[in-house]
Amino acid sequence: MQENNKNFGGSQIENADTINIREELEKYLVHWKWFVFCVILSLSLAFIYLRYATPQYSAAASIMIKDNNKSGISSELAAFEDLGIIGGGSANNPDNEIEILKSRKIIGNMVDSLDLTISYFMEGTIKKSEVYDKNPLVLEFIKKNFLAIEKDTAFVISRLDENNIEFKTLDGDLISRSTLNTVIESELGQFKIHPRKDFDKDSENNEVIILLRGRNRMIDTYRARIGISTVDKNSSVLTLSLQDAVKVKAEDVLNELVRQYNLDAIKDKSIVSEKTKDFIEERLTNVGAFLALAQDNVQE
Repeated sequence: MQENNKNFGGSQIENADTINIREELEKYLVHWKWFVFCVILSLSLAFIYLRYATPQYSAAASIMIKDNNKSGISSELAAFEDLGIIGGGSANNPDNEIEILKSRKIIGNMVDSLDLTISYFMEGTIKKSEVYDKNPLVLEFIKKNFLAIEKDTAFVISRLDENNIEFKTLDGDLISRSTLNTVIESELGQFKIHPRKDFDKDSENNEVIILLRGRNRMIDTYRARIGISTVDKNSSVLTLSLQDAVKVKAEDVLNELVRQYNLDAIKDKSIVSEKTKDFIEERLTNVGAFLALAQDNVQE
């Protein structure tokens, strides 16, 4: 009898642990409309985000440092080191070149060359998008008021017809009217507006938003955004990287940075060569005078 009771209790426990999957599913399938609604809502939000979010493109470039000695002097002056005329110095190495590439001088020249203090935007269906090389109108400074431009300034230029334009605030209030290719005097300085040569004249996009930012601010911005690193500890190759919403702009920035770096290196080598030439000429003059004096003494 005790054995039967034990079996009966075990059967009850087994039945209690058994789960009816169909019953459990029916509890949730009653609300199937909400599940479908949530799936559709999630897919819609994901589509809207991917459609209107600003994408970030990554660009990269590489530089090889030819003279990668940890110490020494430049090749132009190496011949004089053994004579004790010129002492040893620090040669090119990755750490030094990274600091040179991120210097305010090099990045400032890059900002000036690409006019990165001027940004162009066009109004879209939902948001404004930067148009780096597709803007219908171009602002060209003749003389800048740097103090005024250090503060961010934004305005809208609309092309009324083939020659006439008007300036408006971001809220749409009229500021002034002018004509294309005419020098305009303002608190920002002297500038003129001209159409982009390769832009379609029949295009309906004849309104552009122009944002002016300070040069020092742009230099600081790109110094922080541009990444420079070595491939490995013993490598003489530097890798440059930059992320930007405009792919072409990121590529142009890195290419121009490399170009300015090369120009600066060529300029430095020219200065060193010129000083080396002057030094040699001075030494030869002194040696010639000494030999002439020695020859006079021998003759006497």
